[in-house]
Amino acid sequence: MSDAQRVRDPDGRFTLVPPPGWSTAPDEEEGGLEVWPAEGAGTLHLISFDAGDDDFPDPAEELYAFLDDRDVELEEDEVADVPLDDGAELAIAEYEAEDEDEGDVIYWLVGVATGPGALVFATYLCPAGEQEAEAELVRASLATLRLTPQAGG
Repeated sequence: MSDAQRVRDPDGRFTLVPPPGWSTAPDEEEGGLEVWPAEGAGTLHLISFDAGDDDFPDPAEELYAFLDDRDVELEEDEVADVPLDDGAELAIAEYEAEDEDEGDVIYWLVGVATGPGALVFATYLCPAGEQEAEAELVRASLATLRLTPQAGG
């Protein structure tokens, strides 16, 4: 994954190198950035928020809180910590859950990246059983996150 392919989110709080051949576009409805393969099963959505410049939150704690809001309980060893460039940190977890509307089982890969000035939530989902080809690409792409705090904001 080359830095030449690096894309910036619409709010300018992070950059990411998407998996080769994947498309990116701003999410007009929910905000953030969507990333997806032309002929694939899933979609990665990233959304960013301003955070304090001094201390930044622990990404695993933010991830547990995010999952708790969705009634998902994971053990500590089910969350992986990934160091990012510039001192930022990423926590990621994977799980499957039933889609309440459709009744289908969905595979989720979720992550929270934190650094001075920025916090990024990432969610990748696809039908369970179809994640094999894309999940590793998504993990590798998330490891390229670079948080860029906003000047004066």
